[in-house]
Amino acid sequence: MPEPVIIEVELKVKGTTESEDKYLSFLAVPFLCNDTGYSWLLKSGSYTSKLSTLEFRLGYVVSSAEATIFVRVIRGSWPDGFRGQFAAFTTGFHCKGMACEDSVASIDHERIVLLDSRGERVVTGDGKIELSRCVVSVENKGGLKVSVKAWKHDNIIVETEMVFTALEAGLSDGTLDIGFCKLQVNVSWSLISQHPVFANDLIL
Repeated sequence: MPEPVIIEVELKVKGTTESEDKYLSFLAVPFLCNDTGYSWLLKSGSYTSKLSTLEFRLGYVVSSAEATIFVRVIRGSWPDGFRGQFAAFTTGFHCKGMACEDSVASIDHERIVLLDSRGERVVTGDGKIELSRCVVSVENKGGLKVSVKAWKHDNIIVETEMVFTALEAGLSDGTLDIGFCKLQVNVSWSLISQHPVFANDLIL
């Protein structure tokens, strides 16, 4: 019988002092995942407290590799006042040839937001883009799609993407031309073990 995964959430608005911090959500939710031969996305629903509602979306990725994403400006500059959103999508087998249950869905094309600047500065002084999240799991026989969208007010200026083939180890790189600047995207790959390693199995 598989053990449940407990996801804990502590979401708060920081006050002037720690005693003035205001909690928006404080909860722990168990998820039970059964081992399957395909990747899937669990439709997990919403959890409501007095001050907020959170939606959990839990994905199960088989035979996965860890992709660490780095982005930097190599030509041009990011205009002031432009909002930027960087996202990743993972592609894989997603129940091919199998009937999925009503409680699950394809993990394909599920948007994983890496950064949403919301009007804040996008690029650091050395040209790097500090992503809020830079690691995603990808099927080692699937692919990783990285997208960028830039806009000012309600007008989308540019939206483009590129796809990397998953590797078990090594580096991938490419460039995204968004008109006012060119971005270099680097992905570092490492294989995630399918078998857990316990502390008493380690040789020190």
